[in-house]
Amino acid sequence: MKVLQLCTKPLFAPYDGGKIAMRTIADGLKHAGHEVVQWMISTPRHPWPKHIPQTYPFELHHHVTDTRVTLSGALKNLFSRSSYNLERFQDNAATALQVEWLKKHPVDLIQAESIYALTGLKEFRKATNAPIFLRAHNVEYLIWERMAEQCRNPLKKAYLQLLSRRLKRTEITLCNACDGVVVMSENDASQFRASGVNVPITVIGIATQLKPDRKVNALEKKQIYHLGAMDWLPNREGVEWFIQKIWPEIHRALPDWRLVLAGKHMPEMYFSMISHGIRVHDAEDAAVFMQTEGIMIVPLLSGSGIRVKIIEGLALGSVIITTPIGLEGIPANDGVEVLVAHEPADFLRILLELIASPDRAQRISENALTFANEHFRNEVLTSQLLHFYQTRSSPV
Repeated sequence: MKVLQLCTKPLFAPYDGGKIAMRTIADGLKHAGHEVVQWMISTPRHPWPKHIPQTYPFELHHHVTDTRVTLSGALKNLFSRSSYNLERFQDNAATALQVEWLKKHPVDLIQAESIYALTGLKEFRKATNAPIFLRAHNVEYLIWERMAEQCRNPLKKAYLQLLSRRLKRTEITLCNACDGVVVMSENDASQFRASGVNVPITVIGIATQLKPDRKVNALEKKQIYHLGAMDWLPNREGVEWFIQKIWPEIHRALPDWRLVLAGKHMPEMYFSMISHGIRVHDAEDAAVFMQTEGIMIVPLLSGSGIRVKIIEGLALGSVIITTPIGLEGIPANDGVEVLVAHEPADFLRILLELIASPDRAQRISENALTFANEHFRNEVLTSQLLHFYQTRSSPV
């Protein structure tokens, strides 16, 4: 079959979790014998690259949309009922190009990677009879709802609550206008169903093709690290919470240990924290970084979906300490394949336990590798996705 994959960002380096999730499933579909055409949005946050690899394996189209938040746009939106989150992705000129392309190039199925790729859904329905599926990497409104819960500024909290309510209404409407929804975790499936999504929903996680090329020694460097893009608000929220509430106690108890922060869009203030035992790393090769730079932390307080970096870390044998929200959607066992900090003090307690028992860290690393091989193989997850499409649309 011929699949049109609608992507919310260019799928080129530097890679983040969303890019990896979109590219991996495209590879899976291609390897299963299907044709994939990609239509990508480039934005100020995710610009179009100067060069595209000549070996890139998919037919490619893209348009540029200005999604920047503006004061005038936000104020104007306050007096409407629409979601400002989604409104910023509305691009009538781009939708017209997509519709024109669909009329000339019939496809068997449209796979939208996030609601932000579906601002032209009504027009797509007029242009094609192909079934349209949403692959929801997150429950988008839940991210904003959780950020509102964590916010202490009353005005900002009220605004975040407004954004989440409007986004929820629009997100549920878009889900129900599709032929089916693919989510990454049972938590997200339950959230959608409870919120009023009544189209078929299936849970299919994210695959990884990473494999370790060395044995991990998580304690050797006396480091803990966070690897993630700081332009994703839940990442920044979690890291700043960790720096303010948790790292000072760890630094006092373990003064020879360091906290390493890596990822794109790193705030300038992090570069001035060397005296606090914190350093910033470029992590050009994420796979090498995760195998050599110590113990991974994922201190998420909000967010939705599943964390691709945890999946990659498991596949590389990393020792990972995360919060319950960080582990959502990943059926790993606390104390077996990962370590879960339920309270802030647990991060230090877990570190001290690992230092006292290095063999335990090695067992967790080995268990992580086995778990990843059983749960995140691309060919298995692609087969599950195709089965869902075949049962919810005309034969493909």
